[in-house]
Amino acid sequence: MLRIDDRLIHGQVAVVWSKNLNVSRIIVISDSISKNEIQKSALKMAAPENIKTFIQPVDEALKLLNDPRAAKLSILVVMNDPKEVRRVLEGLKPDAKPETLDLANYGRIVGDLEGKHKITDTVYLTDDEIRIFKDLSSENFKFIYQPLPSDTAKALDDLI
Repeated sequence: MLRIDDRLIHGQVAVVWSKNLNVSRIIVISDSISKNEIQKSALKMAAPENIKTFIQPVDEALKLLNDPRAAKLSILVVMNDPKEVRRVLEGLKPDAKPETLDLANYGRIVGDLEGKHKITDTVYLTDDEIRIFKDLSSENFKFIYQPLPSDTAKALDDLI
């Protein structure tokens, strides 16, 4: 699963999603966060002890995810930048593409809400971000909106 969430690793991801998906790895992909030792340390502390956690820049994460050995692992990818998400999805080999693309809890924390469109109570997108998701959808990357596994998944295309 690839999840876009401003908070990256937090209770919903660390506890609920990781157990529901039975993941063995969490990979946070962010060029900026991968350079910030304090943020990296905080994210690793938020992750469950029994799950290996990596914070990687986009190019390094693509090498890791495209490695054939990764196909045998249950990996949760967490990101918080749609531009980087596009780079990752377009850089993945066909057999490395995630089964589920989830957007939840995004756009409320960073930036001015007045310049964003309310998609759901927990997702706010700029015009540029809407364009990114429409472009990705046209490339057959279909996102859902599902904050928790117990929530009904809704097609992002329909919500936009």
